[in-house]
Amino acid sequence: MPKSKANSGAKLDKREAFRAAASHLDATFVQGKRSSGDQVHLEHGPWKLILDVYIVNNGQNPITFTRVRALYVAKEDFTLRISERSVLTRIAELFGFHGLPVGDQGLERKYTIKSSNEPRGRSFMTDRRLRELIMAQPSLRLEIRRLPWGRRRKSGDGIRAVAVQTTGVIKNPEHLVNYLLLVAATLDQLVRIGAAHKEPVTEGRNYAIRRRV
Repeated sequence: MPKSKANSGAKLDKREAFRAAASHLDATFVQGKRSSGDQVHLEHGPWKLILDVYIVNNGQNPITFTRVRALYVAKEDFTLRISERSVLTRIAELFGFHGLPVGDQGLERKYTIKSSNEPRGRSFMTDRRLRELIMAQPSLRLEIRRLPWGRRRKSGDGIRAVAVQTTGVIKNPEHLVNYLLLVAATLDQLVRIGAAHKEPVTEGRNYAIRRRV
């Protein structure tokens, strides 16, 4: 990234951080009516990645998240979740509920991995660049997941989402860039392991996963 306010040590506001991340990746900054509505759109192969901020209203304590998400056409029913270890994680392990071992002790000390298909999950986690991007972040949650039921009724079960998110409004352009690169690397790896088609998601089309026999 060229020498600028983004890397001169000056603190950025959210809009400046989003603009800096977009500039670094030659992505598109989409300005909202308010800064909370700003987005960054990155085209990666056939996919469109969207960086934004959203709020979950949880009673009197709304929680803000920074996230990157993308939709893809799935070849198979594969889901995966990588989340930070916590006290609840350790309690679950006492009762025999362990995460997926992937042969990376550093990553397994920081995160727990769950997958609907453990062999496929291990194959997914073999990509070194993917693991480096995960470990470069202070915190995150990565999910390969089904869409909500309402969306599945319209588009079918063959559309899945990749989402990376973390709590709070991230104003560090380097972290934002890495979140976008992580989702891009996830999509590439899904294609390599045979879990995703390398094609765009077309609005209005109904997608179904072709079951293997």
